[in-house]
Order: sequence, then C-alpha cells, then structure tokens
Amino acid sequence: MKDNISKNEIQALDETWHKLIHIYQRTSNELGKEKLEGVTTIEISILNIVYRQPEVILKDITKMLGIPNSTLTNAVDRLEKRGLIKRAISKRDRRSFALELTEDGRIAQLEHKKAEKLMCHKILSIYDSKEERLELIRLLGKLTDKF
Repeated sequence: MKDNISKNEIQALDETWHKLIHIYQRTSNELGKEKLEGVTTIEISILNIVYRQPEVILKDITKMLGIPNSTLTNAVDRLEKRGLIKRAISKRDRRSFALELTEDGRIAQLEHKKAEKLMCHKILSIYDSKEERLELIRLLGKLTDKF
C-alpha cells in the first residue's frame, strides 16, 4: 500500500522538476546544437530511431513514439525541409515509406549523441559512488516504466 503523499512532497518535487528542466535546457544549449537548433523533442526522437534502425517505416515510428500519423507526418516534413532525413520506398515493405538520414542528418545525430554522453557524464559525476549512480538510474527507470 502506498503512503499518503503530502502537499510538501508534491511542492518539493514540482520545484525540483522545474529546476531540472531548466538545468537540462541550459546545459544542452551550452553543449552546442547548431545543426539541431529549433528541432523538437519528437524530431530528435525520430532522428534517433532512424539512426538506430535503418529502413524503419513510418508506421513503426508512430507505434514506438505513441504519436498520431499526422504528428509524425508534420515532424518528418520539417526534418526533410531541414535536409536531415529523406523518405524512400521501403525495401522491406514496398507499400510503405522508410526514412533515411541524409549526411547532414547523420552528422547532426552524431553530434547529438556526443552531447548526450557529455550530459550523462555530467549528471552521473555529481554522485559520490557507483551505488548512488545505479540507484538514480533504477529510480528513473522505475519512473519511466510506470508513468
């Protein structure tokens, strides 16, 4: 059985959450995102999926991200306009479009991954021990799994 959650706990989490978001945004800007300037979180997620799974089809991406087709189409249109991805007939399912990173898209994704690694290192280096780091990862995993 869960304990009752107090107003103080909610307020403390709210304040901490907003500080964390602010720190993340500030730090990610410091790490440089010229090629990804103005790209939304969904668009970054799409680039990441296409990078990890070449020949992924649009239908698969909507399922992975849990977004409607119209949202995906708009995001893909913006990424295509920026020259980061291109649509191609899928070799796996010729009735569907696959997405491919352009050379600029591949470079942008590699820069983003490098910045993410720096951010993760910065976060993890705050903790004094491996146990604390693993506990942070465990609790964040629980949060994302249960949310």
